[in-house]
Amino acid sequence: MIKLSRRNWNNVLIFAVLILMFALYGIPQRLAHFNATDAEQRLLPADSELLMVAFANQRLIKAGPQWQLQPQGTQTVDAAQLALAWQHSLLTAVDVAADKSRVPVAQASVQLVGQNAPLIWLLYPDNDSSGDDGRYLLQRAGQPQFYQLTAAQAAQLFLIERTK
Repeated sequence: MIKLSRRNWNNVLIFAVLILMFALYGIPQRLAHFNATDAEQRLLPADSELLMVAFANQRLIKAGPQWQLQPQGTQTVDAAQLALAWQHSLLTAVDVAADKSRVPVAQASVQLVGQNAPLIWLLYPDNDSSGDDGRYLLQRAGQPQFYQLTAAQAAQLFLIERTK
């Protein structure tokens, strides 16, 4: 048996407990985090609270318990439904060839409670989609990943008019 002093055995025990804690707590938690991010992507982080979404000509603002769209446009949009769509939309990641000539057709600046910098989302028409199904690509500014949206999702989230 190894001859160690009582103090050294205590140190060995402390390190063994730390390694065991990491193995039992840290590794499963990291695996769950990686699996969750691979399985589904959300438009906004799940633990965040939406404060405002600014579009080109309008803003969705939380005024007390109510959501308001200012200024009220010609479209009849339920502000509460729009806020729910932003808070709970799931995204489908797609691989897109790099194209520097893409021009966004819409932009939304999303302000979350407790965060100083807004999240900027850019909406592009999907020129690579087959047929005229009206798909769109969504990208968070500064990130390389693109997500695919249907024309209905794009119209709902960015208040753009659908073309037939």
